Amino acid sequence: MSREYTTEEVREKFLKHIINLTTCWNGVKERTCLEKLEGLAFSILVLLDGEAGLPGFIVAPAPHEDDKEYLKKQNENWFPENNKPSINCNITGYLHELFPDLNREEKMKCLKL
Repeated sequence: MSREYTTEEVREKFLKHIINLTTCWNGVKERTCLEKLEGLAFSILVLLDGEAGLPGFIVAPAPHEDDKEYLKKQNENWFPENNKPSINCNITGYLHELFPDLNREEKMKCLKL
C-alpha cells in the first residue's frame, strides 16, 4: 500500500543525493578545484529547485525571534519570519550534522560492492 514518505525518509533521500553529488564531482579529473566546487554548488541548487529527480524543497530564512526588534533598534533591515505551521516535512535544521555519518555509511556500502 502506498503512503507518504516520512520526514526521516525524505531527509535521507536528500542527503544521499548530496553524497552522490560529492562523489560525482570528486571524480571529475579535467576540471580545477574551483570549477568542481562551482559544479557541486550548481548541482545542489538544481536539487533544491526540484530538477534532480526529487521534488523542489522549501528554502526560507529562519531568523531568531529577537532579530527583528534588535535590528529595528539598530536601524538595520531584517529578514522575514517563516513560522507557518502549514509547512510540512521541513528537512532543514541539522542536515550538516547528519551528513558526515550518512556519508561514511554510503561510502562503506560502495566499497563493499
